[in-house]
Amino acid sequence: MFKYFYTFSIGILITAFTMAQPPKQAIAFYKTGVRFQEKGMFYEAIAAYKKAISLNKKYDSAYLRTGAIYTKINKADSAIIILKNAVKVIPDFSKGYIELGNIYRDIKSNPDEAITNYLNALKTDSTNKVIFYSLAWCNNAKKYYREAIKYGIKALEIDNDYKAAYNELGHAYHQLNANEECIAQFKKNLAVSINDLPLLYTGFCYTELKQKDEALKIYEELKKINARMAEGLKRKIDAMR
Repeated sequence: MFKYFYTFSIGILITAFTMAQPPKQAIAFYKTGVRFQEKGMFYEAIAAYKKAISLNKKYDSAYLRTGAIYTKINKADSAIIILKNAVKVIPDFSKGYIELGNIYRDIKSNPDEAITNYLNALKTDSTNKVIFYSLAWCNNAKKYYREAIKYGIKALEIDNDYKAAYNELGHAYHQLNANEECIAQFKKNLAVSINDLPLLYTGFCYTELKQKDEALKIYEELKKINARMAEGLKRKIDAMR
């Protein structure tokens, strides 16, 4: 009986694994699409990817590559259609939502739609620093600086060296004229690891607060790791009255 159960269980596992894999013909079309794409034969590649998708409705890589090609050839609307189809059949397709967000942000200049898609991606990919950065960027674009700060900090909690997130945070703090708050936050980040951008923004904040001695201390620290960036801070310090 144990032997029968063991054989039966193995059979279930094999069947489940087989069902989870794209059919061989779908894989073949996908690989053909990749070859066409690498040669710059974009329409042929799209046709091959769509064949793969018709054989496997959940072929996530084929959706992504098709969307990427449409974006490259300036057919953003077509990219949106294919990616929206993808997330309908694959509800937890975070990469699909991220790409939709990127198109709405970078091509359509529609931060609201971008935010909706990034938030959907976040539901199944909550440790992705790029999503949090993207949400910070979009909220800065909408002048929702407090929201931008919230998401920027989240990105840095995942990767304290993530320069893009520091830029969004620095911009939001500057727009709010929240210099003391900015200094406090970046001191927390600098306690984790020394980075040039939080040092630079901290120095800028000190100049805004007319605290020249503190700004000079930051300049000396920044000079050790990024001399060129330090010179930019020094010019701002020298312009202080």
